[in-house]
Amino acid sequence: MTVNAELYRRIIALADLVTPMAVRAAATLRIADHIGEGGQSLVELARCTGARPRPLGKLMDHMVSLNILDFKDGRYHLTDMGSVLRREGTSPWPFEQLDIDGVIGRTELSVIRLMHTLRTGESVYHGMYGTDLWSYINGLEDADDALSSQSQPELAFDVDLLMDHPCWRTASTVVDVGGNTGALVEALLARYPDLCATLLDLPAFAHVARQRFADSGMSDRATVIGRSFFDLLPEGADVYVLSSVLADWDDASAVRLLRNCADAAGKDGRILVSEVCLTEHLQRADTAMALWLEAAMENPDRTVEDISILAAEAGLSVARVDRAPTRMVLELY
Repeated sequence: MTVNAELYRRIIALADLVTPMAVRAAATLRIADHIGEGGQSLVELARCTGARPRPLGKLMDHMVSLNILDFKDGRYHLTDMGSVLRREGTSPWPFEQLDIDGVIGRTELSVIRLMHTLRTGESVYHGMYGTDLWSYINGLEDADDALSSQSQPELAFDVDLLMDHPCWRTASTVVDVGGNTGALVEALLARYPDLCATLLDLPAFAHVARQRFADSGMSDRATVIGRSFFDLLPEGADVYVLSSVLADWDDASAVRLLRNCADAAGKDGRILVSEVCLTEHLQRADTAMALWLEAAMENPDRTVEDISILAAEAGLSVARVDRAPTRMVLELY
């Protein structure tokens, strides 16, 4: 079989693994931050990054070939494109997904084991880490550093559908179940001054959330509990929120979590299940994101009907359903 040379080169380029991982490695090592106006030698960069000179040199040479770096007079210099990778003080860095040591970067690595998902229908994390992603991050020695990049994320995907829900008009207490580093709680407390919140998540996430609330002056209205949401939840709150949580779990685990919420809410509390849902149009428009979500999550495509069935198994009923282009919210009791 004779293969067209140009088509061969195009397919090989599309399947390249070296360049994407090299760019991510350079971002993780903060190469751009370590190169000043006068450039840096390989020896200096190895010392600054803690990398070995021989493989680092090959990484740097590949960055030169990509026009991210320039090399002259024995020193590496940033090109205009390479300068974009610099972190600027405390400003949000727009390339967090490239940092392999960070939470988002680790999540993106899931696509490397895409075959596991294609063959089993399961997310790849147990195969990669021997546990779910969140437990793995919680167990890291540098979990605080890994989570620091998530401490100020912008809420997205039609989150106003959740923020504007009518239950907040009468609620005085909320438990954010699996609240991560506290972005949702912070936004809710800012919008509803009479609301008090409890965030519950694994200890590493809780630690970052606690610092977040202290920095924002909300500690008097925000309590943080560091433990698994499969254990007992605080009882008697007006609202229990599961925001973008169920998609990370299989059906049995999702039902178990919903039962936990039902037990804590009792007959007077309400449970809000809010999930991001990419419409078929959006999935076709961004096929790469759709495929990544499939590898990264257990059930990224649950419908309102799917969640309603899980709720019924947990002894809950659906009181209200709200939808937006990229989000749905179910009120359960």
